[in-house]
Amino acid sequence: MGILSRRGPRVVTLPGGKSFTAGRDSVLNHALAEGVPFPHSCTVGTCGSCKSRLVAGKVWELTESAITLTSEELRAGYILPCQSVARGPIELDVPGFAEIPDHPLRHTSGVISGQRPLTHDIVELRLTLDEPIEYTGGQYAELSTDNLTTGPRAYSFAEAPNPAALDRPCFYVRRTPGGEFTEWLFDADRTGTQVQLTGPFGNLWLRPGNGPALCVAGGSGLAPVKALLESAAADRSEREFVLVFGARTQRDLYCVEELEKLAVAAGSLRFVPVLSEEPADSDWAGARGLVTDAIATLAPELLANCDAYVCGPPPMVDAVEDLIRGGRMDEGFFHADRFLDKSFRGRAG
Repeated sequence: MGILSRRGPRVVTLPGGKSFTAGRDSVLNHALAEGVPFPHSCTVGTCGSCKSRLVAGKVWELTESAITLTSEELRAGYILPCQSVARGPIELDVPGFAEIPDHPLRHTSGVISGQRPLTHDIVELRLTLDEPIEYTGGQYAELSTDNLTTGPRAYSFAEAPNPAALDRPCFYVRRTPGGEFTEWLFDADRTGTQVQLTGPFGNLWLRPGNGPALCVAGGSGLAPVKALLESAAADRSEREFVLVFGARTQRDLYCVEELEKLAVAAGSLRFVPVLSEEPADSDWAGARGLVTDAIATLAPELLANCDAYVCGPPPMVDAVEDLIRGGRMDEGFFHADRFLDKSFRGRAG
C-alpha cells in the first residue's frame, strides 16, 4: 500500500525533453492518455515493444519483466513501461523515441464509409473521421467499436497520407477465425457503423538514407509497407527498393496491379511476390517457398547494406531478421511491425 499511496507528482522524462505526469496506472497508459505516442503493441507485457531503460528513479512492477526481457536487458536497467508504475519522478531512455515522426496523437470518432473485399479473407476498410489525422506511411492506428469488449484493434494505414483526404484513412483487415472484431466485420456490410480511432503509432516509417531498402510483407502486413513505398515514391526517393510479398496461394495475393504500377512509376522498385502453398501444377510462374527463400536469392551486397522494413506474423518477422542479421555486425538497420494473434491484446481479431 505504501507504494501506491505516495503523494506528489511523478514526472516521467523522455528523450528530447518531453515529459508527462504519471499516477497509479502504468507508465504507458499515462503516456497514451496525455497524447504521447509511446512505442507499444500488446500493452500486457508480452511483446517488448515498449521496453525502455530506466535512467533514474524507481518503479513498481505489475508483472515480472523477466518474462519478456533478456538477462542482458535486465542488467542494463530496462523495464516494461506497460507493466511499471512510477514510484516517483523517473527518467526513461526509450529506444527510437527521438526519431518518431512529430504528429499529434489523435483520439477521434467517425464511421465506416467503405468495405471492399480484396481476397477471401482480407477486406479494405475505409473510414470517414470527424477530424483529419496526420501520419507517416508505415504507421498504424487503434480502432474500436461499441461492440468490442476486449479493447481496440491495431491496423496499419494502407495508403500514403494524402493531404486532401486525411479524414478518410484506409486499412486492410484480415479475418481472424474466432476473432471478436473480424468475425463481426466479415459477417455483414458494416458501412455506417460508428468507430473510434487513436493514433498514429508505429515504428515502420522510412528512415533517411541513400542505401537500398528491403521491404518484406506477409498477408495483411502489406498495408504499412505499401504506404511506406507510396510515400517514398511521392517524395521522389532515388533509393533502391525491393519488396518481397509472401502469400499462401494466388487467391491470397492482392494489390498486385497497384504494386506493379508503383514499381514502374518509382523506377527503382523491384516487386517479388512469393507463394508458399501454391499447387505444383498451377500456372504460377513466380517465386515459390517462404519469403526467406526469396530473400536468400537476392544479391549479397544488397543484404549486407540494406535497411529492412518487415511486417507480418512474428515467426515470419523473426525468420527474416535471423537471416539478414546472420551476415551483419552493424545495428539499427532492422525495423519491424509484428502482427500479434488474438492471444495478445493489440493486433488481434
